[in-house]
Amino acid sequence: MDAQQYTALGTGLALTAGGVFGYLDGTTLLLFTVNQLHNHVHLVSGTIGILAALLFHGIHARLYNKAFGVVYLAVGVIGIVLPRITAELLNANFYDHLLHLGIAAILLYAGYKITPEPSVARA
Repeated sequence: MDAQQYTALGTGLALTAGGVFGYLDGTTLLLFTVNQLHNHVHLVSGTIGILAALLFHGIHARLYNKAFGVVYLAVGVIGIVLPRITAELLNANFYDHLLHLGIAAILLYAGYKITPEPSVARA
């Protein structure tokens, strides 16, 4: 596995776990507020990350990192600039927005700054 795959896999596992624990805990998960839609979004985006990392030798991991980095960046920025929208739709609070921006930073760094490792032919 390369760095793109590890980033997509780690993020995917964390998002999926957050989605599952959100269902178990109800409306709060530590400092974060959640609802069913919020949990669904984390489960779906996490599952896509896991699949991107593991299927087809991870050729879609960089695309996942870039695309979902932009998505989480948008959600984080909208949440800070227009908090009422994300509060009503996703039951998201300020800590959720910071987390979304952190996820975006990790994914975007991996997607745009980490260069692919050269493939080495094995005999």
